[in-house]
Amino acid sequence: MNILTQKQVQEASETICKAHNQELIAVDLDLSDKAQIQFFCGKCLVEKINNHKVTTIEQSKERIQQIKIQQKEIKSKENQARLNYYKNILDQIMNFKQSIDDSLEKMYKQIQQYIFPIQKEKSELQEFEQQLNYFDDIKQLSELYSQEQQKSPKLIEDNHFINEIQRQFELLFNNSEYFQTLDTFKNTKETIKDIMENNVIELIPQFITKNDSKTPSLSRVCSNHKKEIIMIDMDSQEKNIEDRFACVDCISENPNTKYQTIENVNKQWKEYNTETERILKEYKNESKEKKSELFNQIALMRKNYNKKLNEISDKLISEQFLCMDKTNQSNQIKKISIQALGDEQLLKDLKQLIDKEKEKVSQSQIIANQINKDSIFKKEIQNHLESLQQYDQQDIQTSLDILKDISIEKSLIIQLTEMIQEIQKCGQKDENYKNQINFIKEIQELIDYSKKYQCQLNLFDQTITVYQQHVQRIEKNLQNIQLKQQDQTTKSEQLKSQCCKLQNILNEYANSFDNNSIGLKKYCSIKQLESDLIKLQEQNKNLETEKNNLVNSMQESFKQKFNEINDKLEQKEKEYNNMKEQHEQRIQDNKKQFEQDKTILMKKFEDEQNKVKQEFNQNLNLQKSELQEALTKLDQINKLKLEQEKLNKIQLEKIQLYNKSLSFSNTYKHGNCQISEGGKVVADTSNNGNYCFCLCEQAIPKTGKVQFAFQMISGSSFMVGIGFRDIMQKNNYQNCYNTGYGTYLIYNSGNTYSHHNKDVNAKYLSFQFTNNDIIIIEVCIEHKYIKWSRQNNPQATTVQLDIDTSQELYPCVGVVNYSKIKLLDNIPV
Repeated sequence: MNILTQKQVQEASETICKAHNQELIAVDLDLSDKAQIQFFCGKCLVEKINNHKVTTIEQSKERIQQIKIQQKEIKSKENQARLNYYKNILDQIMNFKQSIDDSLEKMYKQIQQYIFPIQKEKSELQEFEQQLNYFDDIKQLSELYSQEQQKSPKLIEDNHFINEIQRQFELLFNNSEYFQTLDTFKNTKETIKDIMENNVIELIPQFITKNDSKTPSLSRVCSNHKKEIIMIDMDSQEKNIEDRFACVDCISENPNTKYQTIENVNKQWKEYNTETERILKEYKNESKEKKSELFNQIALMRKNYNKKLNEISDKLISEQFLCMDKTNQSNQIKKISIQALGDEQLLKDLKQLIDKEKEKVSQSQIIANQINKDSIFKKEIQNHLESLQQYDQQDIQTSLDILKDISIEKSLIIQLTEMIQEIQKCGQKDENYKNQINFIKEIQELIDYSKKYQCQLNLFDQTITVYQQHVQRIEKNLQNIQLKQQDQTTKSEQLKSQCCKLQNILNEYANSFDNNSIGLKKYCSIKQLESDLIKLQEQNKNLETEKNNLVNSMQESFKQKFNEINDKLEQKEKEYNNMKEQHEQRIQDNKKQFEQDKTILMKKFEDEQNKVKQEFNQNLNLQKSELQEALTKLDQINKLKLEQEKLNKIQLEKIQLYNKSLSFSNTYKHGNCQISEGGKVVADTSNNGNYCFCLCEQAIPKTGKVQFAFQMISGSSFMVGIGFRDIMQKNNYQNCYNTGYGTYLIYNSGNTYSHHNKDVNAKYLSFQFTNNDIIIIEVCIEHKYIKWSRQNNPQATTVQLDIDTSQELYPCVGVVNYSKIKLLDNIPV
């Protein structure tokens, strides 16, 4: 019974998928590339199809639930956003409507003001149309006959007024509310576009159950072994992407290469994309906030500036209307003849015309008044325009001053204002008041500019205060970061790294801030120096007072001590006189004894003096002989030095003469070597990768030492040194390096080559050199050595000793791949 039960359980377990714990429903009959038969459940078949649009019933239910949650969230956000932007549009339209209503109400009142006198005149005409006045009527009839055209002045005035109303109506769609409404529509469209792009349902891919028993692979095969890709080389440098994919055989063939699994690379890929998406999202949010802030700022600026510009426009319209009235009056005057003037007016105008006939028309009082009024009008417009420039700055600063109870007008300005008011009151009673108008105006301008200056001064003081506080904050934050880095309790390496980065950013900001605030920094330094100077002056004054007090006290103390010392000196003088008397007595007593001792001492001194004199003469004779010997040796050294200098000069002239005579040979060279610049430059004309050698015409002298110099002009590979012409000729002047090839060379990468010494051949024993470097070569056949040195680094030298001198040696170079070398006439120092 137990056996049967076990067998049934075993059969049941064999029909269950081990990966998904579901019943097996299919079998793979293809055994061409498999070791055993494979069975599949429903999920296995879905995975094998490898299409995210095909899922199991259970997986589709999970997807439906998640998508419904997303749809609910998206709809909620969408409805809230729609409510917000429709509310913004509605508010903006109401603002625009209010602005239109206010403007239309203003125009309505203006038209009403014109209708009222018209109606009044109409009613008066109806009441007095039957009344006749012959003299008034005949005067009107005469005016009609004197006019060329009969135009109603009222209609002309109405025409100008209608033009003004038309301009005001045109301005309805040129105000800040109108443009703000348009901006609201544009901003709403951008908001809708943003919502449409972001509120998208994310279709969740099919959840493929991970099969730990199978190695993850790419859906491609290795081009070399035709097997699936299971690992990728992520660490190698300068490797093509196609060469990084590896199958099982690739991994076995390259055991030293460090590969990463598909699963690990997939994880890195997801992390990279997630981080990229996060950074992009943050950038978009920051950009959106900045644009929104800029949008609001521009709207505010447009509102303020349009308001001010509307005021200026109203002023210009009204002034233009007044000018038209004056023009009408002028035209009316033109139509009146002098014949229509009365006797009194005729005599007055003729007198004025005769007196002024030689003066310019511009001197007329009417023209002068008009110019003065135009000047005042232009000044008002200029003041309006200037207020645009200082609109925000002065109004905000004045408001702050009022809040802080700071008086802009100082005592002297107040006194000036009061004096101007008194002058105006007194001047109105004076006949010469008109002459004082300009004077009062200039004083008033001074008062206005003083207020503006005080406002700017307060702003400057605030700027200095903000600058100093900002400097303190920067220093405080830098100190806090340093304390944080030095804190032993902080063990998080990430936190330390972030603190270090923060410190670097703050240091960079501090440097930029200092460069942009040089003027403020100098001003604060000067202010600090002035403050320090005042403190020093106060300290100096205090020290001067203390010094005077100290001198006085010291003088009193000194005077007191002087008196005390004087008393002591008098006492000592008395004691001294007593001692002097006693001493003279003792001298008398000891005088005889002194004479005797003196005689003995003089004799002893003479003996010692003779002895010292004798020793001195002996030493003097010895030093004279040594000095004579030293002078003789010095003469010999000077002679040797002069001879050596002559030899060195001869040797230097010989080296320079040899160096100037050197030139590359057109005969003893490889065919690809091209000689130019009079035998001073050699260049390779091929790109075959073989070194082509060229010898100089002049052999190296067998006596003395010589020097010559080569400069690397262009190319990437050079060889310079000396060689045997016969041996190099046998090798056709090609690849003449290594032992036995007749050359002693150094290579630009640091290799040395020797004809006879295998121990130094092809070894990295030399210094490196490149384009524009100058290599100086020194050769001495007598002492059998060659030395290379680099001109810009004299310490970089290379020497080969015991060179073969059995044959004549020649300077030579090796060039390859279009490289070029120049033979210098003079050896640089």
